[in-house]
This record gives sequence, C-alpha cells and structure tokens, in this order.
Amino acid sequence: MGMPVGTKKSFHIWRALLRVGWMAVLLGLTMEAILVALAAGFGNLHGAKPIVADVVQKVSWSLVVCVGLAVGATAEKKARGPALGLSGLIAAPLGFMVARSLHKGAMHALGLAGSAKPGLALVLIAVVKAVQYGSFGLTLDWIAKKPWGGLAAHLATGLAVGIIFGGGLLVLQIQAAAQPPPLPALISGAANEFLFPVGCAFVIYISKVMRLRVNAE
Repeated sequence: MGMPVGTKKSFHIWRALLRVGWMAVLLGLTMEAILVALAAGFGNLHGAKPIVADVVQKVSWSLVVCVGLAVGATAEKKARGPALGLSGLIAAPLGFMVARSLHKGAMHALGLAGSAKPGLALVLIAVVKAVQYGSFGLTLDWIAKKPWGGLAAHLATGLAVGIIFGGGLLVLQIQAAAQPPPLPALISGAANEFLFPVGCAFVIYISKVMRLRVNAE
C-alpha cells in the first residue's frame, strides 16, 4: 500500500528542498573559491582565517536565498509566480542579515578584527536585495512558462538581475565611500554581485528538472 497523496507530495517537497540546500552550499563554496582566486591573482590573500569567515558568509547567504526561492517554487502552479516573488522578497534581506551576523560571529571566534562598516546603510542594502530577488523570483516563474525558458534563459536572467541590481549597489557604494575603492575590491565585488544570481538560477533550474523527473516516475 503506497503513501497517501498528501504525504507523498510533502515527501517530494522536502526532498526537493534538501536537494536545493546542498546545491546552495556548493554554490556558496564555489563563489568563495572564485573570490579567493581573484584575491590571489591580485596578491590580496591574508591567510586562511579570513577565508573561513567568508565561507561562512557565502554559504549562509546562498543557503537562505536559494532555499527561500525554492520554497516559492513548490507552490501550486497558479500561485507559483506570486509565491516566488514573495519568497525572494523575504529571503534576500533575511539572508543578508543572517550572513552578515554569522560572518561577524566567525570573525570574532577566529580572533580577527571586524571589517569596516559598509558605506551604505544596512537597511538600504537589505531593501535593494529584497526588490532584486523579489523581481528575480517573478521573472524566473515567467520564463519557466515560455517554450524558450530553458537553462540558458535562466542563466541569462540571473546575469541580468545581477548586473542591474548588483551594479546599482556598487555604484551607490562607490558614491558613498570617502575615497574610491581599489580596483581589486571593485572587481571582486562585481564578480560576487553578478555571478551569484547566475548560480542561484542554475540551482533553481536543476532542482526543477530533477523534481519533474521524480514526479514522472
């Protein structure tokens, strides 16, 4: 005798979210590896401890945002668009604050001096992130309904969202800074802002494909 329909559906949802969770962890590690490689290329590496603290930040941010979007993607078809938009709207500022708090905690635990405060108000950054990932979720749902809405479209959407909102944040941070940030910091910041949405779009798309295959079995 098989599982009841409701129980089976819940099982598939939890399995899908778990799948997104470990892919989000891999995404966070990949992003940190890219930034470490850039820092090494510019000769800006400062030991293993800052890298560990940054890994905590990247993984926690990736986990909260990607899993948050995945929760919205599990909604019924008619409600999926608003659910994805709302989940992105909530997950991004939450992920930003969680990642920042965990990063500060890791820095303290490792005996490192706290990093300088961001030039922009934290509330402003959180609001921009909320709008960014809310619109990201809505757009992902829209393109998923199109015949051309495959992997390439998802990745292009992630890149476009990263460039528009991430680029806007970088411009605001430059304007708010007392002096222009060094070029290596700008390149690393751009890589982080532009590439993460691409990776998150990849995670969401692959999770959707795997979920459809499981449901078809």
